[in-house]
Amino acid sequence: MTNHYPVIDMAIDIRASACRVVEPFRQERDDQMQRYGCWRELFLSVLLLAILSGCQGGSKLRSDSIQRSMVEQIHAKDMPDDNGFMEMRLGDAVITLESDGCSSRMISKLICSNARVTVSTPTLRRQTLLLPEVWLPRAIPPDSPDETGYRGSLDKGFAEGWHGIMLSDINDDGYEDLVVWSGSDGTYGDPSYTYFLYDAGPRRLVENKGLAKLMEWHSLSRIVDGRLFAWYRSGPCDRGEKVIGVRGSTAELLASRDYTTCGEHALEGEEIFDDSWMKLEGEPSR
Repeated sequence: MTNHYPVIDMAIDIRASACRVVEPFRQERDDQMQRYGCWRELFLSVLLLAILSGCQGGSKLRSDSIQRSMVEQIHAKDMPDDNGFMEMRLGDAVITLESDGCSSRMISKLICSNARVTVSTPTLRRQTLLLPEVWLPRAIPPDSPDETGYRGSLDKGFAEGWHGIMLSDINDDGYEDLVVWSGSDGTYGDPSYTYFLYDAGPRRLVENKGLAKLMEWHSLSRIVDGRLFAWYRSGPCDRGEKVIGVRGSTAELLASRDYTTCGEHALEGEEIFDDSWMKLEGEPSR
């Protein structure tokens, strides 16, 4: 078939020749663009990750700090001087005690009157708390001081001794709270405490009198996952235990039991150690 458009054929041939010449350069350009695109995507991914990390930075800072302190279980053995002043460091937390003086009214306890406790941590604005008394353990002999301060989990209780000032997350909200030994209203003169719960809004500690009320005349055994385990003894026979739950700033009685170890209705052996009464509705059996 005769082509009646030779000019068109010539144009097609020229275009094909040009494409063959240009194609290697186009391929190199495409390779460069592909490599550029990969680097661009990598850069954008890293930038997005940095932004997300920054958004979570505040919460990670506090949670990582608390987790480290919980694992480390930091102790302090500082004691007040003759003027009733003491400074202790628990990791990156600084706590100072100022008072009108401290006296050893009891052989193993030092009691500081009209106390001003100032607390400063990375998540807490510097704050001063006022208490009528702060009690501290006093070792015998005094040249081997007891652990007056503690920071960390209280899930193991006080088998190794009592502490005067404690930083611990007692309501399981991810922030450290403050527990101060402030009296002897526990069982048989055991420690009673003033509880200050952290309020994340103003970044301040707030005294929780409701929790202290629920703990009256009971001795604190341990604190686990926002639950305070307490007990009491009265005379040779009467016993009692309770579990107090704390969520946010609300404290409530979750479970309790009273029993006797004397007489016809006395609990014995395995019955005393049976903790099924602590089980809350919906919880799995242990």
